[in-house]
Amino acid sequence: MRTFLLASASAIALASTPATAQESKPETAKDEIEIITVTAQFRAQSAIDVPLAVTAYNGDFLNQIGVDSFEELSAFTPGFVVQEQSVNNPGFVLRGITSDSGASNIEARVSVFQNNVSISRSRGSVVPLYDLERVEVLKGPQGTLFGRSAQIGAVHIITNKPEFEPSAGINATYGNFDTVGIDGFVNVPLSEKVAFRLAASYDYADGYTENTEGPALNGTDTFATRASLRFRPHEDFTLDLIANYSKDTPTGTSFKSGVIPAIGGNTSPNSPASLNTFGNFLGGTDISVDRELFDITAIVDWNFSDNWRLLSTTAYREFDSLEVFDPDGTGFDIFIFAEDAKGEQFSHDMRFSYDAGGSVRGFFGGGIFVEEGSQGVPLGIDIGTTAGLFGSVAATSDPVDGTAFFGGSIPLAQAYLSGNPEILNATLAAAGIPTGVFQQETFTNFADNVSLDVFAEVEVDLTERLTFIAGGRYSHDNKETSFSSAVEIPNPLTPLIVGTPALLAGNSNGVISSDDFDVDSTFGGFSWRAVLLYALSEDANIYFNYSRGRRPEVIEDSFTTNPDASVTPAFTLISEETVNSFELGAKGSFMDNRLTVEGALYYYDYKNFQTSVAVDAGPGQPPRFENVNGGTADSYGFEIGFDAKPTDNLNIFVTYAYNRGRFNETDDEGNAQVFGGNQFRLSPDHSFSAGFHYEHELDFGTFFLTPTYTWKSEVYFEDDNQDDFAVVDPASGSTLFVVPGTREDSFGLMNIRAGLRLMEGRLTIQGYMDNVFDKEYIIDGGNTGGSFGIPTFIAGPPRTYGLGLSYKF
Repeated sequence: MRTFLLASASAIALASTPATAQESKPETAKDEIEIITVTAQFRAQSAIDVPLAVTAYNGDFLNQIGVDSFEELSAFTPGFVVQEQSVNNPGFVLRGITSDSGASNIEARVSVFQNNVSISRSRGSVVPLYDLERVEVLKGPQGTLFGRSAQIGAVHIITNKPEFEPSAGINATYGNFDTVGIDGFVNVPLSEKVAFRLAASYDYADGYTENTEGPALNGTDTFATRASLRFRPHEDFTLDLIANYSKDTPTGTSFKSGVIPAIGGNTSPNSPASLNTFGNFLGGTDISVDRELFDITAIVDWNFSDNWRLLSTTAYREFDSLEVFDPDGTGFDIFIFAEDAKGEQFSHDMRFSYDAGGSVRGFFGGGIFVEEGSQGVPLGIDIGTTAGLFGSVAATSDPVDGTAFFGGSIPLAQAYLSGNPEILNATLAAAGIPTGVFQQETFTNFADNVSLDVFAEVEVDLTERLTFIAGGRYSHDNKETSFSSAVEIPNPLTPLIVGTPALLAGNSNGVISSDDFDVDSTFGGFSWRAVLLYALSEDANIYFNYSRGRRPEVIEDSFTTNPDASVTPAFTLISEETVNSFELGAKGSFMDNRLTVEGALYYYDYKNFQTSVAVDAGPGQPPRFENVNGGTADSYGFEIGFDAKPTDNLNIFVTYAYNRGRFNETDDEGNAQVFGGNQFRLSPDHSFSAGFHYEHELDFGTFFLTPTYTWKSEVYFEDDNQDDFAVVDPASGSTLFVVPGTREDSFGLMNIRAGLRLMEGRLTIQGYMDNVFDKEYIIDGGNTGGSFGIPTFIAGPPRTYGLGLSYKF
């Protein structure tokens, strides 16, 4: 807090020249910090003039510090955390709020946009970051500006567009774990009015987690390409056509058990795992990810008069992703899961902007978003080893004060805790429990969504220094949710776990729709913002922003399994989630553009906080996950960032964020809440990043050095904030085993890059090392295994290093 107040006081003290917030900035000199031009408000502005917390980096800077993924980007963006379990399963966190659900009927809280188009569906939102113009991270509700799912913020990726000068470039890297990276572009003007750009990227790395039962896990294998065509018949009209394609086929994710050791190993997430598939699951598919993305976008930017501009964006997008994973995290044949997610969307957004150079500006417009999606969850299960698990290791009470009581078979639990399949199978046989009895089922949720939006905003200069902005968006949603279940491989010994299509309320095709249950599927709601912006000087501003965000209602599907193995379906309407956001910020450039400072204080108040809980599905059955109304929650904090250039050849950058996100102890009616007092998942209270870029001119080129350091405080991976607890035998009082907490203590990572630029900057040779001190840490904990007593954990990457070569033609 003291740092932020000092920065604000410095901004006021250094401000002396009256100016409006819209004046343009001069070109950046060698001894100045570049002030990035952003389009956060859908017009070109200096980042200092935008009255909201926005962190923007251009493509050159991201290359300079070695950022080529969302997870790496988030480490240098205050208030932003990205957890990439895999390309198929990311978690985006802004100011403590996580958006990571893969269900087709759940809206994202944090929107991801690419060239004005929402790509927010979790299983299709991770895209390769290559050939970029810049990335903008906008914090706080962005419903008025971006709309689709931008309840708590938006990440906007802007790719390089074709230029009317020929150019080309290529970058290549090679490192440990057989890491190979190559990307490049070719830009060709076809005429004075048409230009074409082709870019491509390929990244491969062996998995960094050894797996005794198959290939190493947590690998990378991604190919992507982008073709862009620009048509500019005159300076007032531009048409951009952009097509993206990417294919991901990496090895799968290592969800390693923290309770049952690997075969011949231990439970450390950073040591070898023993993960496997069995039962010819999905035809023998290995633990892996297979994802394909395609989109095509048309952007029209037309200044059709001196005062009016039309920005029209039309896009089609689809993704198809299959991820197979071992949810129990052991070498035993217990469970094998998959997620088969598909989505298609069409969107069109049209925005008319007015600016006559006077004191009033604004825009209005509308859009449509049409989406069809599904999330299939195939489940393979060995009936005997699953029954044994629930009768032993998973047979514990809820922990209280670090202790849970055991209620199962101790000899059977000891067999599971050995991690040895031979010992377990012998113990199960002695107990008369059969093994090798396999069943495969699939539960699928579907959603059809149509959203219509209208929006408008007005900006008025009340005085030479003071500007008022007010805008709103109304969204009308029509939703249909349905689900189905099917048994592909039945077994003769036990009742069905999910239920067959024929038993689903007598519906012969096995698909149950919310329309069949008279659940309201038409919703509407407003989001808005009101802003006061005050220009302290030509180069410094302060602002106050009040905004309202909303997450639309959810039609949640559920079912109960009856004693005769039939299934009774149901649908529940979960109220819309709303947030009131209050933000006070300051930003400016000082000391002849050698120092930039940006800071913000904020407070969020949530109603009807939508969250996910595990629901008991009955004896011997894995739990289900259902979305529920978690009640009220709030968060507050502050962020600050400095960028300094004390000398011509040294650039220093620092960011810090404090965020306190907690569930309230009681709801508005005084009732105790499920997660009352708990810290938001994936949300550290403190995060910090720092680095510098140093250059030294030599006779034959330029030497450069860029070390960076990132740190974050303790983080919980689940909303229940589970810490370590001991499982105790109630008869003897002795501890049988310990279940690790689903959290990570505070830790920091050091990265470094150094090299030479030769041939007047056209050729660059560099070396890199990430996680220099080989810090062992985890990026996730709990997961599906945690819901039945054996939480699993994903290790973070160890030390990686390599060499890179770049050439610009």
